Amino acid sequence: MTNIFSKKQLTLKVIFSFLLLFFLIVFFEAWRNWWSFLTFALAYTLGIALLFFDEQFLYKNYIEKIDLSIEDSSHFPMLATRNFLFLLALPFLSIFVLTSSGSVFGIALILAINFYLLIEMWQLKNEFLLFKDRFLAMSKIQITAKLVNQICWSALAYFIFILLIFLKFF
Repeated sequence: MTNIFSKKQLTLKVIFSFLLLFFLIVFFEAWRNWWSFLTFALAYTLGIALLFFDEQFLYKNYIEKIDLSIEDSSHFPMLATRNFLFLLALPFLSIFVLTSSGSVFGIALILAINFYLLIEMWQLKNEFLLFKDRFLAMSKIQITAKLVNQICWSALAYFIFILLIFLKFF
């Protein structure tokens, strides 16, 4: 598979994701309840690991190789965690988990997935053809640089919204 991101960009995604975890731990003084702290940190780490390992390794287990020449072309594999349908369902799932589940594990997992994808979108913001291949491959939307910019800003506003929901309920 051809990598979209350099090692530096991958490292930045992981570092920024863990910076949010650190902020949330400090903001909520999570160390006071060790069980919740460990559950939240483990689930958050699992969310980041899921997306990272899907991109690097897991896609090989579910991708259908119809033509071996596709692997050598400039096309990237369709990742289950980056496809258009997953991204459409994620906001509804996120709001449900944050408002109704009460699960520390689920909340941390959802926050990690959303933040990691947000970082990834912003990294590809200026490469709108790569953005389309990565996030909008299953859609029939005509992609432009302006649309990608709007999607990135909307994703940022959505993430701030779910953070506010998180802060309200915890």
